[in-house]
Amino acid sequence: VDMNCAEAYVRFFCRWLLDHCYDDMEFMGKYIDKTALQRLEMVAKSKLHRVTYTDAVAI
Repeated sequence: VDMNCAEAYVRFFCRWLLDHCYDDMEFMGKYIDKTALQRLEMVAKSKLHRVTYTDAVAI
C-alpha cells in the first residue's frame, strides 16, 4: 500500500510540474538539464519498477 501511494505521488507531482510549471521546466531544460522534460513525461506516464529493500541495498 505504501509503495502504491508513493508511486501515485511521484507520478502526480511529475504531471503537476508539467501542467503548472512547464515554462520553468523548459527553461531548466535549455540551461541545466536537457532531458528533464522527457524524463518528467516518462515518469508521469509510466509504471515505476519496484524492488525490495534488500535488492535496493544490493544495488
